[in-house]
Amino acid sequence: MATTPADRLDGLTPAGRGATTAETHADDFASKLSREADIVIGVYLILIGTGAILGNGRVLWLSYRCRARLRPVEMFVVSLAAADVGLSLVGHPFSAASSLMGRWSFGSAGCTWYGFVVFFLGIASIATMALMSIMRFMIVHKRYPGQYPSRRASCVLVAAAWLYGLFWACAPLAGWSKYHPEPYGLSCSVDWGGFSRGAGGSSFIVCMLLFCTAVPVVVMVTSYAAIFALYRQAQKGVVLNLQVNATFGGKRQRTERKLTLIALAVGGGFLLAWLPYAVVGLWASVAGVDAVPLGLASAAPLFAKSNSLWNPIIYLGMNERFRSE
Repeated sequence: MATTPADRLDGLTPAGRGATTAETHADDFASKLSREADIVIGVYLILIGTGAILGNGRVLWLSYRCRARLRPVEMFVVSLAAADVGLSLVGHPFSAASSLMGRWSFGSAGCTWYGFVVFFLGIASIATMALMSIMRFMIVHKRYPGQYPSRRASCVLVAAAWLYGLFWACAPLAGWSKYHPEPYGLSCSVDWGGFSRGAGGSSFIVCMLLFCTAVPVVVMVTSYAAIFALYRQAQKGVVLNLQVNATFGGKRQRTERKLTLIALAVGGGFLLAWLPYAVVGLWASVAGVDAVPLGLASAAPLFAKSNSLWNPIIYLGMNERFRSE
């Protein structure tokens, strides 16, 4: 006999939970995918989470071993690795377990907690990368003869990025929008469908897309485009402050280029991973959640979560000091 979604839900409902709660959340918390897809997603998240913990944990350990020699700009790398470890430890296990069980298994409170953590760490990461791109531009453009910007200044900027993420993550907790199950039912995020349900939800989505996506993306693209233009001009001998001289020697110049490439790779990887999710979210907000194909609605956030595995590959592959350690 075929098993209906209601039967699956009843079989997985914890003892003691009333029928009203199960009926209320059946559509939201039950998986909309096939059982095979649920298992594949669960295994995928376990692999991504394990790899991210091992890779980013390695980056944090090497950063601790090299802490006396860390450049202030590399504090941004440490911040990103910490955010990826936090996401893999606190976020992925919830979604992976729910996928293997065939429904979101942690109730409304767990949904809110998961959405808060993922949103907080995601916004903190994109803000960190935006600030890192600005610092890279300042270093390349102004040349900072001798010393880099102070480590204290870098730590203040990193703290500002995390506070920025905390502000936006707390907004739904304070009543400006809310956290809601994803359309496929196995994880939670901001309520993209709230755009059409009231002024509060629509204003939050617009402000979030503007200040948490569009502005950081424009800052990163502009900064790296300006850096690229400066390097091109330097090759033609136009920009004197980038030419090899006593204060900006050839070794320093190669180091700055390498650090810029690492920052560009990290920022580019983040945008490649998360922009599709932002586009799908915007689509769902404007056209309605049901207008987005379920396969796309589930693939976009899953692909975005793979970003936590890319960063340590970039760090360990392109940073000579980490490789030597």
